Amino acid sequence: MKTAGEVLSMLFDKQFIEKAQGYSKLFDSWIDITEKNGIAHAAAHSRIKDLEKGIIIIELDHPGWKQILQIKQSKFLNDFRIRFPELDITGISLTLSKRD
Repeated sequence: MKTAGEVLSMLFDKQFIEKAQGYSKLFDSWIDITEKNGIAHAAAHSRIKDLEKGIIIIELDHPGWKQILQIKQSKFLNDFRIRFPELDITGISLTLSKRD
């Protein structure tokens, strides 16, 4: 019996799989990026929601955190570009989460 990874390898080409792994690493990097920029607590109040057309969408739970992250936005963008050059990241969008 083949593993799930083997089946996926047969279905998708290597380039697709490498890009998917890059996306996964991007989402997992948020805590490290905030720590590197001196605002580790921000990770508990925000998350990477999506990467759409080269724009990382970061969702936040409070307007105060949005203001704090806006100050560091250019540093975040630089860090993301260095870590993930293959994802062609061009910008960051900060959005507030929708409350129920």
